[in-house]
Amino acid sequence: MNSYTKDQLNLHFIVFIWGFTAILGKFISIDALALVYNRTAVTSVAIGIYLLVLKRGFKANSKDLLFMWLCGVLIAVHWITFFGAIKISNVSITLAGVSTGALWSSLLSPILSKTKFDPIELLLGLLVILGIGIVFYEEPNTADIRHLSYFGFELTNFQLGLIIALFSSMLSASFSILNKQLVTRYPKPVQVTFWELTFAFLSIVIYSLIVGNNPMKLWATQNSDWIYIAILALACTAYPFIKSVELLKRLTPFSVMLAINLEPVYGILLAALFFGASESMSPQFYIGVFIILGTVIANGIIKARKRKG
Repeated sequence: MNSYTKDQLNLHFIVFIWGFTAILGKFISIDALALVYNRTAVTSVAIGIYLLVLKRGFKANSKDLLFMWLCGVLIAVHWITFFGAIKISNVSITLAGVSTGALWSSLLSPILSKTKFDPIELLLGLLVILGIGIVFYEEPNTADIRHLSYFGFELTNFQLGLIIALFSSMLSASFSILNKQLVTRYPKPVQVTFWELTFAFLSIVIYSLIVGNNPMKLWATQNSDWIYIAILALACTAYPFIKSVELLKRLTPFSVMLAINLEPVYGILLAALFFGASESMSPQFYIGVFIILGTVIANGIIKARKRKG
């Protein structure tokens, strides 16, 4: 097996692990805020130990530390809304919403990176919106559907979960755009992640104190939760990031993009395997997801051809 094939297999294994993140979120009994509090704490400690063992240091200038704190807040709120959407609806609906990340990137990148809007990306974005509309109005084949009312608007828990997942996807795209600006300035990007996750944890602590809650009560108490949190923090967060940084040095951005777009597919398949009836969706749902993912992949192909041209 040549090195390129090994890198591709490693990349798809990492994406598969990321797809498993949503499954763990469903298994963990604590709420989304407490879950992210525990996840960021364990992951930042693990990456800190990694940096100490390899003697890579933690140095960063004060201006960048403030920027890292902003990114830490973004990733914390992204994860909180991601896991919150799962607990409100289900894994499949949440991953359908999160798979719109490329659309958000095309809309936000010109604003955050001060580049021009791409008309083709905007046109493809309309197709993504079509896919979202199909998913929003589909009727799941499950007894877990609940009808809610907010400010006079009638929603199902699945529709609310999709809205929250879309917001979570927007935060993730914003984080990725801003984080790229940081990582390019640091020869060891793992340092950046350590500080961002540490600041994410500290932000949740500060928020809890502001609203009058004791942060210590956010720690998980059940042994089963700690097992899942350890897997989530170490196997699904710390390891994939450290490994993906290494792979990005050797693989093309297009190869990485194609693989990452398979994350919702892996997640939805795993959800059906683990949760069965509660993840049973109508054919309309899968048509909507197919439109979203197909559009995102088409966007990647168009960009790759432009770079070659």
